[in-house]
Amino acid sequence: MAIEMDSSNLSPSSQACSGLQDVVAVINKLLLHDRESIDLSAQLGVTSMYSGVCSGLKSEDYPSSDVIEPPLITDVRRVPLPPELVEQFAHMQCNCIIGVFPEIGRAWLTVDSDIFVWRYADGDDLAYFDGLSETILSVALVQPKQGIFRDHIKYLLVLTTPLDVVILGVSFAGDDVNNEMHLLPDPLFSLSSDGVYLLHTVGTDNGRIFTGGKDGCLYEVTYQASGGWFSRKCNKINHSRSRFSFLLPSVVSVWLNEEDSICQLTVDDTRNILYSRSEKGTITVYDLGSDGQSVGCVAQLRLPSIQRRARDIASGVEPSNFNELVYITPITLRESRYLHLVAVTQSGVRLYFMTCQAATGDVVKLRPTGIHLVHVRLPPGFTGSSIHRPMSVHSAHYNTGTLLLASSSGDDGILWCINRDMYAFDKMLRESQCNFGLDGRAWVIAEVATPFSPLTAAVLPAGSTAGLPPNPPIHVVQHIQRPSEYVIISSQGCHMFNKLRPVDQLRHLLESTSDVESQSVENFFKLYKDGEAGCCCIILAMSAVPTDFHIAERATAAFTHHWGIPQVSLQQGVSLTSPMPLRGMSGLEAMSPISLRNPPQQFNATRTPGGLPVISTPMPGSNPPLLANQSPGTFPSAPPSPDPSSDMYFYTTRQHSVYKMFARIMRPLWDAKLVEDYVVTEGGKQKSFVVNRIDVEVVSLVLNDLIAFKKFFNKHCTSQVQWRESISSDRNVGRNFRRPVEANSVQRDLQKRQLAEVATAELSWMRFLHDLLHKSTEVLGLWRILLHHQLHVLFESLDKVSQTALKSATFEGFILSGQALCSALISALVGKYLDDNSTIDALSSQLREVCPALYSPDDAICSKASELLNAVRSVPVSQRIELLEEAVRLFQQVAHSINLPVVVQQLQAARYYTGVVELCLHAASKRDEEGLALKLYKSSLAANDPGVDPGFRKAYLSRVECYKCVTDMLDELMLAGESHPQTPSVPTKPGPPQPVQSGSSSSSLGALQAEDAQQHADSCMKLALRSNDELFHVTLYEWMLRKRLPAQLLRVTSPFIESFLQRVAESHEENPTSLGAAGSDLLWQYYERNGQHVSAASILGNLAEKPGSDRDLSKRIEYLSRARMNAKSVTSVTADSATGGQLLHELEEKLEVAQIQLETYEQLKELNETDAARTINYSLLDVTQLYREYAEPYQLAEGKLAIVHCAGLHDPSLVESLWQNIVEHELRKRASSDVTMAASLQHKLIQLGKRYLSSQRYFPIEFLAGYFEKMSMSRGWSLNWAFTIFLESGLPLVELLDVYGNVHKQKLPCWSEQDDPFRILFVINEMLKIFLDQPNNLVPSDRQRRNFVDRSLDALSVHLVQLHSVTSPNESVRALMTELRRTQASLQAMQERR
Repeated sequence: MAIEMDSSNLSPSSQACSGLQDVVAVINKLLLHDRESIDLSAQLGVTSMYSGVCSGLKSEDYPSSDVIEPPLITDVRRVPLPPELVEQFAHMQCNCIIGVFPEIGRAWLTVDSDIFVWRYADGDDLAYFDGLSETILSVALVQPKQGIFRDHIKYLLVLTTPLDVVILGVSFAGDDVNNEMHLLPDPLFSLSSDGVYLLHTVGTDNGRIFTGGKDGCLYEVTYQASGGWFSRKCNKINHSRSRFSFLLPSVVSVWLNEEDSICQLTVDDTRNILYSRSEKGTITVYDLGSDGQSVGCVAQLRLPSIQRRARDIASGVEPSNFNELVYITPITLRESRYLHLVAVTQSGVRLYFMTCQAATGDVVKLRPTGIHLVHVRLPPGFTGSSIHRPMSVHSAHYNTGTLLLASSSGDDGILWCINRDMYAFDKMLRESQCNFGLDGRAWVIAEVATPFSPLTAAVLPAGSTAGLPPNPPIHVVQHIQRPSEYVIISSQGCHMFNKLRPVDQLRHLLESTSDVESQSVENFFKLYKDGEAGCCCIILAMSAVPTDFHIAERATAAFTHHWGIPQVSLQQGVSLTSPMPLRGMSGLEAMSPISLRNPPQQFNATRTPGGLPVISTPMPGSNPPLLANQSPGTFPSAPPSPDPSSDMYFYTTRQHSVYKMFARIMRPLWDAKLVEDYVVTEGGKQKSFVVNRIDVEVVSLVLNDLIAFKKFFNKHCTSQVQWRESISSDRNVGRNFRRPVEANSVQRDLQKRQLAEVATAELSWMRFLHDLLHKSTEVLGLWRILLHHQLHVLFESLDKVSQTALKSATFEGFILSGQALCSALISALVGKYLDDNSTIDALSSQLREVCPALYSPDDAICSKASELLNAVRSVPVSQRIELLEEAVRLFQQVAHSINLPVVVQQLQAARYYTGVVELCLHAASKRDEEGLALKLYKSSLAANDPGVDPGFRKAYLSRVECYKCVTDMLDELMLAGESHPQTPSVPTKPGPPQPVQSGSSSSSLGALQAEDAQQHADSCMKLALRSNDELFHVTLYEWMLRKRLPAQLLRVTSPFIESFLQRVAESHEENPTSLGAAGSDLLWQYYERNGQHVSAASILGNLAEKPGSDRDLSKRIEYLSRARMNAKSVTSVTADSATGGQLLHELEEKLEVAQIQLETYEQLKELNETDAARTINYSLLDVTQLYREYAEPYQLAEGKLAIVHCAGLHDPSLVESLWQNIVEHELRKRASSDVTMAASLQHKLIQLGKRYLSSQRYFPIEFLAGYFEKMSMSRGWSLNWAFTIFLESGLPLVELLDVYGNVHKQKLPCWSEQDDPFRILFVINEMLKIFLDQPNNLVPSDRQRRNFVDRSLDALSVHLVQLHSVTSPNESVRALMTELRRTQASLQAMQERR
């Protein structure tokens, strides 16, 4: 039954709009509440890494009650070990290990050197590998690195033995992990373990493999596709010891590194941190880098330090509870942004650690700096009311708030399950717990990987600072997420069970009882408050599985029975009219990943939209607060209605549940954008396409849930009769009275009237949600239809406004206010069908069925004309023009109201481009018959000026829309005219030739050829330019400017062109725009095309010299270059050569100085002289200003050298000083290692050398050679550092040898001062050795090469004679003589070969 509401005070349209806005505000609050679940650190009271908090000692930490709580887990399913494996135990000689690969649903067992893998769920698909000869010490299943192995290898199986490490490939039949598993018989990699026992191995998500040794070291097994000269395909790296540790004696090494084997490794892939636990309880933190590609040990915390810190935090707890660590695991970013690690002791105590200080902002980029114990969480049993507690814990598992503890009791085991699902939204950490017995001691505990559902990842709203969204509580995603499954393996087999979601707990209760009024069901509603229990009922009731029919009926009955009748309190001083607020909204902690957009407001009393008082529904155990300015014992006169913008209020549990359920169903889409740009590269060019942001699979799943929810909502939440019957019985009224004195009949009548008013208010909010639900299903249904078509094609057919709206729209905005966009998309879709010559009957029927409110009969106003246009494709050519003209005449009759862009699309599809121009110009005149738009254009006001008359503005915008259709059509024609999809001799598709029907126009309606498109464009331009519409001429000129068609624009024979360019250029002076800049450029081009080169050069010179920030230095240089070209034209083609020559000389001088100014600007930017750089970038200066105001004050040696070179000043001492200053400046600027500094300085000097080599007055080679060599020797750089600068600058090797010979002859005292008098001879020898390595590259000519060899031998002979004359040569001189002789011999051998 439709919801009825009194709307006498408001008009239907305004009332509906206000209601939808309020509903959306509430939905956003609910989504924000679900998204901002309290961080675990806040629940534990941890504020920094120096916190020390203990919990678990209070009864509320592990709440218990006398009533029976719903179960936490399912019954345990037991599967025995395969008989073949049991037989293997009899053959065991050394060791056996057992474990689980939950990601592929397999368990594994090693017996000595053999490994067996089987499917633990049923004990089938047993695979084994017996290719090893040594006992297996550890096993790991690792994701392979990308791009190394073939696609069929899905995982790597890593096995370690005392002698080697073996990596096997794992594949599956059909590439499905549920199918048969195959182990490749030959190892992919194998390497020696170097005698180290590798006891535990783990892999990362990006394919890295780490293993822990018995020696306490962390090793990494690296692998790559192929080896190299200095690397192998597979290698083992020790990350725990220094590369120089081998220098220490073995006795010292043993004393410094007491053996403490690593027994557990675990990786936090969300933060790229690796943790290790040793046998003696030492925890070590390794940072894998922000990209996960490096590794470094950050901190280490030994067990005694952990115990001391734990005793300080939990001083009243027996210290023996911290004696031994049995398990560690990371706390991922999806669970907490500030806590990083949790460790479990043998007593079941949890120890929470932080590795870095909590900070605001992007915590993902924070890297670990240490490890600090910040919280001690005691297990159940430490409170006064508890009896049992975990003892002798030997194994554990923790993930996302669920802790499993395995303890032993004799030969059997006990498993404890502790989780916080029931209290996920509480400020403090409260947990429920249960335990059950195991057959045998638990060997391993694992959680089965849940298949990823695209619905579980809600899209964060735009502007959110959270990088990785946190895992929401299970309440939020239980309708789409499967329950967690766990596997425990003991000697008796596999034990499997599921952790129950709240909806599973309710199903369990409803299966066990058919009485929805039973105490267990009532307890469930008390436990899960704030509509959570109602959400569980809705999920069960929405099930379409036939076997769930009776459960759905019972869930519906429970929802109806417990939907929360409003309660009225007549206690003195208590309001009757406060609605039920959402619990927890005001208690969000500051450590939440997303800040509140609207902080919670103070409580306000409420009133229905019609002004009637609202009766409160108090939460159990709480009293409604007094209204503002209300005295005790009085009633409010006019309380306002609920304000969704400040906080959320719900009249009943029913309302709360359905609103929350709608928000959670829409959660994956609500804040997501509809489309995004997808860039592809084809032929070296990038193309951008618009694609859907959310897959059609996700949209379909959400829509199916939404339809099921809508069916439930319409059946059980919109009936006013059911609500009236519920509140009209005396039994219900009496039940809801709570008063200190006996109620009389007047009070009972008052309460009944108030309950009826609340019923109206509650149903009004239900109606608004019903409207939103109905609108959502229609819009999502339309979007799903659109996704089954080519969305990027539909996008291109939209007008620019719709394209912009679609790109920026989210699903929220699309549903709430996307009516116009939906209409545009429907029109584009229908137009696409017409373009394809397809019938639209099926599409129209589907649209009317899915979204009747969006596809109304009014959308078919132009259907007759569209049919005519569609019929053009199949009629003979002789009838085409007649049909097109008739269609245009029909459109012109309704030109004032048609959707012009869509009609234009249809006419373009029919190739009636001139009809588009006629229709658009006719529509413009019809929509502005008085010519108001032209008057507005010629006035000094803009269309968006607030002072413009609305009539003028409307007329102007209407004309702009019509003109835009013409320019858009010209855009497409130009694009088609530039492309060449096929040549005439190449068929359009493979196969036999396509037959052409005689007299048919189908062939002419194929792909538009480039020549045809150009002809159509020319025809349209000619027709458009014949128009008397002056404003259209202006629009067309502006379009040509935007399309960068200056030549075509200047060829237009119109009296408006010159005045238009002048107007655009003048407007640029006042308000710089791209069109204004183009107008200024076209103005000098106009003069240039007409032979007025002096005017063109003058304009360009003025543009370059005119001060202002609208053009930078690079643009000014470009203007000067163009002006010089025009000045050259003046001197060559005109009679006014004298004026042109003088102008040319001035422009060339200005251009040269401008180039130096640009270099000075770049140097100022490097010095971070922002103000000076900004000043020099927006004006032209002369040489004197550059030197005095910038080069000299800022000590720009490189700029001074350029200015001296430009001025032609010859001062050798100044040039040498400038070179020294340049080098010193570069050395100061590059504060880095010597290697980096040497390379950077060398690169800079090579650049300068190439520039000044041709003018050696400004590149004194001999001076620079000595200076560079002296600097190289003092800094310990390589021998080839200095002469490489000259070689790379272009100096021939022959000349360079002579230069260094001259430098050596100078016998500078600096060489002797450095105890290396023959430094230059070492350099010459290195130079000759490089020549010997690559003679053809350094001296290409054979003749020059022979000459160089001869000269080199002569020089070496002289140098050797000089060295022989040295008295008492030292070791360095003797080594030099040996090197020179070796080089001499090599040169002689080369000489003999030639």
